[in-house]
Amino acid sequence: MRLLTGYSAADVHRNIAAGHWTDDTFGEFLRDHATHRADSVAVTDGRHSLKWAELLGEVERVAAGLAGLGIGREDRVSVQLPNSMELVVAILAAWELDAVYQPLNPMYRRAELTGVMGLVRPSAVICADAEVGFDHPALMDEVIGDLGLDPHRIVVGAAPGWVGFADLDGPRGELSKTDALTVSLLGTTSGTTGDPKVYIHIHATQVLEARCLVEGLAITPSDAILAAAPITHRGALMVGLMTTVLAGCTLVVGDARDTHALSSLIENHGVTMFMGIPTIVSDLLHLHARESVDHSSLRLVVVSGAPVTDELLERFTTQWPQALAATGYGLSETGWATFLRVGDPAHKIFTSGRLAPNTEIEIRDESGRALDDGETGEIHIRGPMVCAGYFDNQRATEATLDEHGWFASGDLGFVDADGYIHPVGRSKHMIIRGGLNIYAEEIERLIEDHPAVTGAVVLGVPDERLGERACACVALHEGRDFDLAELRRFFEELGVARYAWPERVEVVDELPRNPIGKVDRIAVERWLNGR
Repeated sequence: MRLLTGYSAADVHRNIAAGHWTDDTFGEFLRDHATHRADSVAVTDGRHSLKWAELLGEVERVAAGLAGLGIGREDRVSVQLPNSMELVVAILAAWELDAVYQPLNPMYRRAELTGVMGLVRPSAVICADAEVGFDHPALMDEVIGDLGLDPHRIVVGAAPGWVGFADLDGPRGELSKTDALTVSLLGTTSGTTGDPKVYIHIHATQVLEARCLVEGLAITPSDAILAAAPITHRGALMVGLMTTVLAGCTLVVGDARDTHALSSLIENHGVTMFMGIPTIVSDLLHLHARESVDHSSLRLVVVSGAPVTDELLERFTTQWPQALAATGYGLSETGWATFLRVGDPAHKIFTSGRLAPNTEIEIRDESGRALDDGETGEIHIRGPMVCAGYFDNQRATEATLDEHGWFASGDLGFVDADGYIHPVGRSKHMIIRGGLNIYAEEIERLIEDHPAVTGAVVLGVPDERLGERACACVALHEGRDFDLAELRRFFEELGVARYAWPERVEVVDELPRNPIGKVDRIAVERWLNGR
């Protein structure tokens, strides 16, 4: 595999010697549960359930089918599925073969798929035949053709020229043991429509993180974890599938777009915990306040993925007094670097928790000087859960990971005297809309390709439900017009995922610039706030 970056021999030796990285894999945990709790429910979507022995059987069936197609060690398997039983099975089946799971958000369209798949070049693609009325196989066929790829095409349902997911099968031969030091996950972080950054995680980093969370959050086989956020997001993949497989509890698969359905799953399956971005948690709390629903089974909710407001936490503690809001902080690249534990002081709910085991955080100023407790600067993270870098992108890796293993987060924050972290903002120009990252410069480049536009600045504006929405401030060529309707038409033509579309357009005479000629984003933001 063309890692180009990766862990040094010294990194590997140090983490193995310290016991951080072991040879444990999720497949081994799956087999252990299939043996010792074969008849306990492993996963359910509210209509169908699989016990641990049945889940293992499905994983082995799909793995055998993929092996029959020639998929094996280090092959990339791109999966674009909504939260579902099939998604769970597909991920675990890829790992059975020591292949690499490469998640594709179901909201991705032509631009995002082209960027990511063109870089990763998968050996197999798995998608749904129609999800919320969208023809994913038809779009995949177009993207695959444009890129000159020839992956095996597997569909949940049916599509012309595609192999049915339900039809996968083959001889159940003895599989070689998965190597915990091989790549397990290639996840997308930024630049999906232009210059993708795809982070690299190995099995060992993910098992370590799951183990830390299971211990810190006191997860046991009696828990039922709701996958509310999409499992294509690494945070939900971890606080969902990975923690479930490690602990041997039940995974309840839900869909964040349907708040009533999520609420019913909590009631009907005695859900004890879930991870939710603030929007999901807020919607459930509003439903709880309006209607007669029973969420008393909840004991813990990991609230993360976007800024968590004091107002949301106050509603949480009022309406779900039996539950702990376990806030946390981290990036897809670093894992959960901090999180609240069961038993932490109640007043620390307004922080993002304390350090994960074996993890270090350093707050630095712009010159790179380490700051004292209480001083605000950029958050840097180091530890055995940090990724190996970015796939086939040495430049991005060197810009983010230094020679001492410190990962520059781009986020601003401070650490209090008790060691709890307080993120306060972002140094990167990023907008978080309902837990989904919108990278301002990326969207600006797309807008500036429009023939009417001479320049653009995309900013986040506060939104009570989603946290932020994107607003595009644009300057135009003389005599040209550009409005929200034209932006939508243009982005539809480009095939940009809808969540990344700005939802407001403001036209300016010209964009202000600083003394060295760069657009003055702060001046634009002040102008926008004064509107």
